[in-house]
Amino acid sequence: MVDVKFEPNANSIVVDVELIGAKIQNLKMILDTGATFIMIPWRIIDTLGMQITPSQEYVYVTTASGVEKVPLVVLETVSVLGKTASKVQAIVHDLPQKSYVDGLLGLSFLRNFNIHINFKEGLLSID
Repeated sequence: MVDVKFEPNANSIVVDVELIGAKIQNLKMILDTGATFIMIPWRIIDTLGMQITPSQEYVYVTTASGVEKVPLVVLETVSVLGKTASKVQAIVHDLPQKSYVDGLLGLSFLRNFNIHINFKEGLLSID
């Protein structure tokens, strides 16, 4: 089990996420236990060797601006803190331009592991 430190009083926990597809893509994501899926930005679809097609499956998500229909994709491999999951569902949607992260690390990844968040000491671990 690897621990990563975070600022206990910060508004969010940011983690480094590695997506592996046609190429490896490293992103910064907010750990979000309220998000059903990982959310990835549109700009990395080509990098991962993926395409959004007319027959693509879509889901509805609630955002700050309302309910939106977004594509649902399957990521080949997702790795966080040395822990890897395969065939992880994700939605494709951009966060606002002023966001300091690339996406959200949601339950479609987190459900594969035991997540330990120690807010008093500012430690996150995945096993």
